[in-house]
Amino acid sequence: MKFKSKLTALCLAIPFALSTKIMAEGKLTVYCSVQNTTCEKIVQTFGKQHNIETKFIRNSTGATLAKLIAEQNNPQADIWYGGTIEHHFQAGDLNLLEKYRSPNQTDIMPQFKSLMDKRGDLTSIVYMLVLGFGINTEKFKTLGIKEYPKCWSDLLDPRLKGYVQMPDPQISGTTYTAIATLIQLWGEEKAFDYLKKVNANVSEYVKSALVTTNLSRGESAVAIGFVHSYATEKEKGAPVESILPCEGDGYSLGGMSIIKNARNLDNAKLFADWALTKEAQELVWRETKVYQIPTNIHAEASPQSVDPKKLNLIDYDFERFGSSEEGKRLTDKWVKEVKLHK
Repeated sequence: MKFKSKLTALCLAIPFALSTKIMAEGKLTVYCSVQNTTCEKIVQTFGKQHNIETKFIRNSTGATLAKLIAEQNNPQADIWYGGTIEHHFQAGDLNLLEKYRSPNQTDIMPQFKSLMDKRGDLTSIVYMLVLGFGINTEKFKTLGIKEYPKCWSDLLDPRLKGYVQMPDPQISGTTYTAIATLIQLWGEEKAFDYLKKVNANVSEYVKSALVTTNLSRGESAVAIGFVHSYATEKEKGAPVESILPCEGDGYSLGGMSIIKNARNLDNAKLFADWALTKEAQELVWRETKVYQIPTNIHAEASPQSVDPKKLNLIDYDFERFGSSEEGKRLTDKWVKEVKLHK
């Protein structure tokens, strides 16, 4: 009788275990570091197309990297979509990512082939972002300033004191890209000398989304960030224009990486493949009016996007600035030498 009852219990347990496994295979959790509307649309579309229960948790790039570090022994998500690629590379350096090279990487813009050859086993490039200034034209009228800034040095104009905003690089990848861009242009010493000087005109360092919102409201006159967000605000009716600095075009790439020990690994790989397709990359601007530049060579870019063929891209060292040690060193240096001297 005892044997029979144990056998019955085992028979009951096996279907339960199998059903749990089947349920797990039908789920996916995405850490998302793009605009909330974009996160929602890509997750919903992917989930419906593949019949996978997909949810997302949105956080800025720096905050997501911090979560991965904190959760490395018990990951709470399967894949990280979006955010500046330097932080993805840093996560790779810290052994926080799962190896997976999507076959769809072959459709990524050829100018990034060497980067993918080196780092594509952990991270894929899903979009391109161009760094620049956002200008609130009404605020400039109020301040009586007729000429908009054309170069980085123009942001040092004393008339802009208290009217410049940029994100905090401790939580945002945007300003880390700006710091790296200035170092590439001028060298580290001159770049930090500039950051200390422009600090006098910065009202506060906040999250990337709030920087853009404050610009649209006229709470600032100039914002430093990725210019696709200013195109979206202008389309909504805000008195906002974007400017590409005269010194050369800084840029970053949007990364996507599978998280180490992901619970739903097969679904994470499926999502990674899908996010690199023409359909998924066009979906972002067609459905959510976010004008990042697709990196799939077959994907059409929005007319609102900056034309990458017309850019004067700086020679950006993703190997250096994608290093976890270098990222921490530069961010700590910025906090110590710039932010704390506010």
